[in-house]
Amino acid sequence: MKTTVYFIRHGTTENNIGGRFQGKSDIPLGEVGKKQAACLGERFASVLLDAVYTSPLKRAYQTAEGVCAKLDLQPILCDDLREIDGGLLEGRTNEENNRDYPEAMYAFRNNPPDFCPPEGESARQVYERVTAAIRQIVQDNPGKSIAIVSHGYALLCSVGCLGIPFEQLKTGILANASVSCVQFDTDGSFEIIFYNDQSHLPEDCQYHSPFWKEPETNRTAIR
Repeated sequence: MKTTVYFIRHGTTENNIGGRFQGKSDIPLGEVGKKQAACLGERFASVLLDAVYTSPLKRAYQTAEGVCAKLDLQPILCDDLREIDGGLLEGRTNEENNRDYPEAMYAFRNNPPDFCPPEGESARQVYERVTAAIRQIVQDNPGKSIAIVSHGYALLCSVGCLGIPFEQLKTGILANASVSCVQFDTDGSFEIIFYNDQSHLPEDCQYHSPFWKEPETNRTAIR
C-alpha cells in the first residue's frame, strides 16, 4: 500500500525577491506568489487529494489555500512543518548577513548540515522536527494521496535527505511553488516520482533565487 505525497514549497514573497532571510517570520505571499498559488490550484484541480497539510506561516497557508481552491478540502495546520528559526539572521538582507555572520552564511549555502543561525535553530533540529512530522503524516494516511506545503530550508532538511544520511545533505533549494512527488510504502521504502517540477507555472511566474543553487529537476528515483 503506497502513500503518495506531493511536497510543495510556498509561493514567492517580497522578502524572497528582496533577498531577505525569512525564517519563522510570518510573511505573506507577494503578487507573484499569489499567481503561483492560483497555478497550483489549476494543477491540482484534477488530482484526487485526500488531504493537504501545511505550515501555519501565512506564505505556506496561502499557498495551501491555492492548492485546495478547486477541491473540497481545507488545509490542515501542522506546526512542525514551519520554517527554520533564523534567529538574528531574520529580516536582514543576504548582504547584511554575509557581512555580519559570514561563517553562518557560508554553512547556509555550502554546508547545510553545519548551519546554525545565531540565536536560532540548527539544521539538525529542523531535520528532526520536519522529518518526524512527515513520517507521522504518512503513517496517518496509508494508501492515500496528500500534499504537504512547507518551506525552502525545511524541505531541504527533509525531502533533500531522502535516501542519504543527514550529514551528507547537499545544497539545492527547491523553487518557490515547485512540486515534488514521493511514494512511500508501508515498509519504509520510497520512490521519488518527480522532483522540483515547475511545469504548472508560466515563465513569468517562475522565480529563481540568485542566492541558491537549485537542485536538478529530474532527480534520480530512489527506492
